[in-house]
Order: sequence, then structure tokens, then C-alpha cells
Amino acid sequence: MTIRSSCHRCKSPPTLRPLILRSDAARLAGGWRHRSWLALAALLCAAAFAVPAAAQSDQEIIERNRQSVRDTEAERRALQEAAAVAAESLDAATAEAEDLLDALNRVQAAVDAQQSALDEAARAVVDAEAVVSEAEDRIEALQAELAAAQEGLRIAVIESYVSFQAPSGTFSVLGADPWQNAREEALASFATGSRIDDIDEVRRIGGELERWRLQVVAAVEEAEAQRQAQALILADLRTAVDREAELSLAAEERVERRLYEVQTIREIDASLAAEIENAERQIAAALERQRAEEEARRRAEEARRRAEEEARRRAEEDAAGRELADSVNPADPDLPLVWVAGFQVHEQIADGVEGLVAAMEAEGFDLGGWGYRTAQQQINLRRAHCGSSEWAIWSKPSRSCRPPTARPGRSNHERGLAIDITNNGRLITSRSSAAFQALSRLAPGFGLVNLPSEPWHWSVDGR
Repeated sequence: MTIRSSCHRCKSPPTLRPLILRSDAARLAGGWRHRSWLALAALLCAAAFAVPAAAQSDQEIIERNRQSVRDTEAERRALQEAAAVAAESLDAATAEAEDLLDALNRVQAAVDAQQSALDEAARAVVDAEAVVSEAEDRIEALQAELAAAQEGLRIAVIESYVSFQAPSGTFSVLGADPWQNAREEALASFATGSRIDDIDEVRRIGGELERWRLQVVAAVEEAEAQRQAQALILADLRTAVDREAELSLAAEERVERRLYEVQTIREIDASLAAEIENAERQIAAALERQRAEEEARRRAEEARRRAEEEARRRAEEDAAGRELADSVNPADPDLPLVWVAGFQVHEQIADGVEGLVAAMEAEGFDLGGWGYRTAQQQINLRRAHCGSSEWAIWSKPSRSCRPPTARPGRSNHERGLAIDITNNGRLITSRSSAAFQALSRLAPGFGLVNLPSEPWHWSVDGR
């Protein structure tokens, strides 16, 4: 006998005769029901795990940065060539003052253009890397959401199958109550229809997941392309700076010699001496402007290097925080918990919490709150924030709860690696509050990171 592929209403085979024994009718009805529910399970599960075709990725940020680099390339090349011609065809020692000033301006313009392009390329790299990071984070969240939704459908199929089992095997069109069969089929159809929204949600998540995966691929390629462009621009910048330095040095030597000569010329022709001195002073002023701009570039480069080092340090701290969170098993009965500054936390972060509370107190804030949370407390929170069903407690995506609440076993509170903070007895709920601003400034130094959606929640990895 063939298994039905959907839950359409079942018709009794026309060859059945009234002489069939009642027990045989029950057996046949039970067989149909078993096959029908298998088909229902197959339908729901197939829909749950199906992923639609990929959607087109949004490339606006990447394309804007790419176009910006393209737009400035021709201008940079022209300025570079003009500076090369001016510097190489000029003898700084004997050139007319106006020609030397023109050459100095050209090499300075070339340096400025290369520096501007380098800054633009650096921003493009940062933007592309930010897209990669955002996409990777979104993929991780969507994978968890998809797994939870698929598990919810699986549980629903099982629960529906169990719910519609006949206790005595007599639910059949040939049974004592012919209408019971129709009622059962209506219930089955209702169960199927009640999952349509969930099936659509799984498909939506799958499509979004695929789109973000494509976004990662495109952003990784773009980041590498922008890094290569940045390296080429940096090479051009160094060439321009070297040319500028060479011409500037020759110009300085010329100005120093000419101003010395002016002293002798003044005794013979004061007017000529004043004219020469004025021209050389203009060159000296141009050189001074170049030195000031070079110093500004040096300071900007130093600031950029410090920022990169700080970003690298924070990335290493974040990685260490994630590694610590992954290494702690919340089910460990010997979890090393301690009380410090009013918080019960894992001993690994005790010093950090104590230091943060002390630092905040030094700035006038009175911190309190909660740290470690038992598994049962987490379950109770899920029941209150997410719903009372088994699926809501254990599988519902945390961001679908109000407020968002991690699934049991996945909260850093259960590891003792997170704290919820109050100030003067009130939960910190505003990111613009003085307490949050102070925490944002101080907490990273003590190994604690904020969860963006919860101003009060700080943990080792921001989760």
C-alpha cells in the first residue's frame, strides 16, 4: 500500500465490505493514521530544512568605497607625474624662486593626494572588515535561530502525532461513531495549518542565512582587494614623500646660501638684496609649511597606530573572553564561585569585578546587582520572558523573548561570567546615562564587555 504524501481527507477503499470484522476495520484505520502522520511529519520536516535560493547581497557600502578609490586614482597619477617632472627638471640651487616654489607646491600636492587616498583606502578596508564581522555575527545568530525553529517543528510533529493517537484503535469511518473519523481528520488538518507560519519562518531564516553567507564572501574579497589597493597607494605615498624630502633639502640649502649672500649684495645694491631676500623668505615659508604638514601627518600616523594597537588589544581580550566562556561548563557541580563586591561570580573574573566596582565608586557611582544564576533560575526566567511551553523554554530564539533571554545552558550568568548592574539600586537601562557611559569607559580595562541590547548586562565576551 502506498504512503500518502499529504493530509488530504481519506476515503475508505471501495472494495471494503460490511462483513469485515470490527477489529480488522480498526487495524486498517490505525494503519492509515500511522501512514498519514508519517507523511505529515515528512512534509513538515522537509519544509523545515529546505532553504530557498539565495537573495542578492546588498553591496552599497562596498561599491561606494570602491568607486571613491577609482575616482581619485587618475587625479593622483596626474599629480604624481607633474611632481616628478617638476622635481627632476629643476636645479634647486640655480632655479628661479617662482619655479622652485611651483615645484615645491607640486610635490606637496602629490603627497597630500596620496595621503588622502591612503586614508580613503584605509576607511574602505575598515568598512569591508566591518561588513565581514557583521555578516559573521548575523550568520551565527541565524544558525542558532534556524536550529531552534527546526527543532520546534520537529517537536510539534511529534507532539501532534502523539496527540492524535486513538487510545483504543477504533477511530475509523466504520467504527461505532462514523463522525469521529471526520473530527480526527479535521484536527490533523488544523495541526498542519497551524505550522504553516513556522514553516514560512524557517524558509525566511534560510533565505536570510544564505544572503548573509554571500555577503561574507563578497566582503572578504572586497577587504582583500582594498588591502591590496592600500598597499599600492602606500608605495606611491612613500615615493612622493621621498621626492618631497629630497627637493626640500635642496631648497633649504639654497635658501641658507642665498640669505648669506644677501649680506654681501646689500653693500653693493640694497634694492637687489631686498628682492632676493624676499624671494628666499617665500621659499623658507613654503618649507616651513611643509614641515608643519609633515609633523601633522606624523602625529596622525601615530594616532592611527595607537588606535590599531588598541583595537588589536581589544580583539585579543574579546577572543580571550570567548575562550574563557567556552571553557566553563555551566553544569559543572564544582563551579568555582566566589562573592566579591556584592556579586557572586566565577573566580576567574573576581578581580575584574572588584576592580570595576572600586573604579566606579571612585567616580561617585554606587553599584549593585546580580551575578551567578542557577540553571533553574534561568529556566524560570525563560518561562517568564519566553513562554511556558517546552519549546519556548528550551528552543525559542532568545531575541524573540521579551526581554531577550538566553536559552538554559547558554547564559554566561550560569557560568558566573556575567553580571547585571544597578546604580543606586536601579537597573541601568539607558545607554545615555552617566553610569553606563562610565562603565563603557572603565569596564573593558577589567575584562568586561557590554551586551548592546542590555545596558545593564556585562560579561567576559559581550554575550
